[in-house]
Amino acid sequence: MKTYILEEPKKILVEEKEIPKLNENEVLIKISHVGICGSDIHLYDGTYSGPYKYPILFGHEWSGTIFGVGSAVKGLKPGDRVTGDCSRYCDNCDYCRQDKNLCRHIEKYGITLDGASAEFIVRDSKYIYKAPDELDFDLICLSEPMAVAAHLVNKIMRADFVPESFLILGGGSIGIAALMLLKKFYHCEKVYLFDIDENRRTFAQSVGAQIPDEHLMEDSEIDWSNYTSLYQNAHFDAVIETTGNEKAFQSALRLVKPLGIVGCIGMMPEARIIQKLIVMKALTILGSIGGTGEFEFILDFMKGNKDYVRKMISHILPFEKYDEAFNISKNISMSRKVELRF
Repeated sequence: MKTYILEEPKKILVEEKEIPKLNENEVLIKISHVGICGSDIHLYDGTYSGPYKYPILFGHEWSGTIFGVGSAVKGLKPGDRVTGDCSRYCDNCDYCRQDKNLCRHIEKYGITLDGASAEFIVRDSKYIYKAPDELDFDLICLSEPMAVAAHLVNKIMRADFVPESFLILGGGSIGIAALMLLKKFYHCEKVYLFDIDENRRTFAQSVGAQIPDEHLMEDSEIDWSNYTSLYQNAHFDAVIETTGNEKAFQSALRLVKPLGIVGCIGMMPEARIIQKLIVMKALTILGSIGGTGEFEFILDFMKGNKDYVRKMISHILPFEKYDEAFNISKNISMSRKVELRF
């Protein structure tokens, strides 16, 4: 089988290897599509800030077909269309009982463990999800980023205070996925999205987002001697921050209404904030990571919204053009989700 190994930044080695063997709890999967996300780009460029390893098979967003099953595997069979978790969790620790994305022993496929950039991969069956037969592989490949967005959106919508107006900061795949879920699953009428890139704003508008006036996004002085100033600058019940940008996080605190929710999915090393905005507005700050626990929900959502969700995909290239795919992915004005196809 052909494998694409990220040996070190900017260097992918193409090698022929033996198809891996199965143990009793594993499945053998023939990979169809692999998506490129921000983490893959940072690994490729050598700028990833979390735990990682080289050399590694990259890719944690993928779709494929089961080619073989171990003797103890139940509920999966050859021919099934599938996708799988990015997180490898233990399923036994105290955190797994609450949220498997926070496992004490967490590892990440495609980042700290070999991912899906090979014609065949082997996975323990507990990390695998069967997709509806009517879903094409390009859509199934979107399951992981859609699940990451759903993990945060569903948390927000289960909160004691259910927002009616939303602002999403960032028009990348997670921001667009959150938009699609809010519009098509939760049927929210007031969903705004802002991105510094005009092409991303235009695309977001084409799939249902309202675009806030740019003057709202500009820094404005707060009159701390006047409580009404807190209300004059606040326009949204909930703000979802997907960019990992310090200024965007600062804007989220300024733009959210009192009693509102700031959902954080973008990561940044540190941020200077006006902390008393959190206290004086009685805000809820809600963090989220990973998509484990949401895959079945997302696969069902995509089954009913195939054409809508497919709009997230801007490019599908053969795996041999991996360099071109990474370069396209870095150009946020011309790309949305880029996938490689075997």
